[in-house]
Amino acid sequence: MMNKQSLAAITALSVFLGGSLPVSLSTTATVSATENRLAAEQGKVAVSDNIKNFTDTAGHWAEGAIYEAVKRGYVTGYPTGKFLPNNKVTRAEFLKMAVSALNLPVESSSSGSWYVKYVDAAKSSGVFVTSDFADADWNKPLTREEMAKVAVRALGSTTKVEENQWMYLATKSGIISGTSLGEISPNGVTTRAQAISVIERILKVKNGVKLPADKYAVAAAEVLWHKTNIFTVAAAMFDRPENYDSKASNAGLNSWKKEKLTFTTDDGKYKAEIQQLIVIDMADPKDPNRRLLPPIKELSWVSFTTEKKLKEVSDDYVILLRAKDIFIKDAKRYGNGLRFSFGGFVEDEAGLTTNSPQILKHRDNFLDAYIVSKSKFNVDKTKMLRIYIEAPGRPGAPYKNEMIVKSYFEK
Repeated sequence: MMNKQSLAAITALSVFLGGSLPVSLSTTATVSATENRLAAEQGKVAVSDNIKNFTDTAGHWAEGAIYEAVKRGYVTGYPTGKFLPNNKVTRAEFLKMAVSALNLPVESSSSGSWYVKYVDAAKSSGVFVTSDFADADWNKPLTREEMAKVAVRALGSTTKVEENQWMYLATKSGIISGTSLGEISPNGVTTRAQAISVIERILKVKNGVKLPADKYAVAAAEVLWHKTNIFTVAAAMFDRPENYDSKASNAGLNSWKKEKLTFTTDDGKYKAEIQQLIVIDMADPKDPNRRLLPPIKELSWVSFTTEKKLKEVSDDYVILLRAKDIFIKDAKRYGNGLRFSFGGFVEDEAGLTTNSPQILKHRDNFLDAYIVSKSKFNVDKTKMLRIYIEAPGRPGAPYKNEMIVKSYFEK
């Protein structure tokens, strides 16, 4: 039989997931299989289920979500009177919370592991599949990307999800926000507060509530997925509704193909890859991608014989290409650095405005970046804007370009 000290230790651990489950990683302790079984047999322990009594939630950013979660009964506090909102959550703990909050049917399990029945319930209900986690270690801290997979599946949005697309779907639906401005931390660990907030948002969406999305998080998630944020930040220009009607083909977001991110000339003498195509909103001083540019006061845009200083805040996008050469086998034909160009804009030959894309200059050097007006541009008779990449060919080199973005304005 166990002594009183062992039983007390188990009671202190069998806490926050409905009060009946032993928690190990949350307390950085390890509970033996025997203690797990005993804790499960003990049932719900006497813990505080009133958020007003918690000594560590007042003023916390997730205080409201914690209140709702405790009220719904799928999470409780610790016997010490704390909630510990910043403690890590394991994979097993999160699935137990999600299954309980969603009221999914749970069948009893003969296995000695307390979490098996909740994993089975999650699988049966389609909110989890085995391949969602890299391994079957259920005591590992849950990553934010793993949390996104469960959240997206809970909403039923899992048709043809690509690698690294989970965070994009979760942020676009408003389920997951950034950890800071423009940061989504897919490999970061999940806290109790984050887990509860995500589950509460899932419940709201399933009840028909349309949640606001963190635009900086969505843009960062698009970069994680596609190495670009152009379809989030410059949606009015490159992800228009016309791109998705029955007559459009591979336009808007669908025009961006993974295989096009690697570019090779037909003679096989030059190869490069796109690392990122980033749009910076110059009307937004908080745009986190401004850090990719040199100081704004040192930049200017150039058109023919016209050169003008870039404004700190303006009605423009800056589109920045970040690429690297893989090899150059004929330096007489090819230079360094993948180039990009535009099609479909009405050219402003007077060089007096940024009606069409104009190249940026930092002091005496030209950048792989263009400035594009949001409101002053005009689309030519093709009614379609395009972005191309091409090799930096010297005179006499075979010419080749590849269209990587296509956007219709009329159909």
